Amino acid sequence: MNKMRQFEDSILDTAILTKKAAKTLISNAGKIIALLVTAITIAVTFTDISFDGIISKNFTSSLLLLLTSSYIIYFSLEDSGEKCGMETDEYLNAKERYDELRNKISGEDIEPLRDFCYTYSERELKFRRSCALLTAGLELNAPDKFLSGTSFGKATDRILKKIINIKPIVLTPKTLLCREKQHLRSELENPEKRKLLSLIIKLIPSTICMAITVSVILTAKNGMSAEDVISSILKLSSLPVIGFKGYCAGYSYSKHSLSLWLETKSNILEDFLKENSQKRSLAK
Repeated sequence: MNKMRQFEDSILDTAILTKKAAKTLISNAGKIIALLVTAITIAVTFTDISFDGIISKNFTSSLLLLLTSSYIIYFSLEDSGEKCGMETDEYLNAKERYDELRNKISGEDIEPLRDFCYTYSERELKFRRSCALLTAGLELNAPDKFLSGTSFGKATDRILKKIINIKPIVLTPKTLLCREKQHLRSELENPEKRKLLSLIIKLIPSTICMAITVSVILTAKNGMSAEDVISSILKLSSLPVIGFKGYCAGYSYSKHSLSLWLETKSNILEDFLKENSQKRSLAK
């Protein structure tokens, strides 16, 4: 029993240390990148620097290979950083609250939720248009006057046209109840219809990278000098920086953007549940 308890404690301690290490790494991202660039600059200072022609064969081949490697490394580490960000307290707390509210929505709530979403979008559109009018220094009834034929001058008329053309946000029960972003037009649409197209689109970057890597012809360099080694290190120096930036981007996306997205949906669901509960109480 004690051994099992010690084993559980060691797993918990490892998880805590991993989170702390990730937070430390992300918070010091700028310092790490600065140190890498400083070390590379110091190494290059002791060599004669020259630039190959942009249209040269060597430049084009090296650039194509480095770009391909950069894209693969960036998006791979971005995905890893995103998964690590999903283990942060910010994301876990937001997800826990969202799941709790989402589970309170029953089948009979879908129809009232549709009406609520429509009303919410209508109010939100009115709010954004009002803010735009106030920012432009115009009265709230200026769009109505403009549509009835009143002209406020060319510049103001252009502003009013833009304000009138502001579109409402698309808010549906699917938007609020789906944990992940969906690309379906309706919650009743069969996802099988778009599955093949989605998979093909996801394979395009991998296909391009594969075509480039297969076409690469490698020739061993003879008699490499110290200058050749430093030159190669300089060319490769951007890869760890790009990878690190990708990891930070994924981590920040989950910790901040996704957490805020879940919090926003939670607030809307909470508002709906309160409003729906009040309507049911009045109907009794």
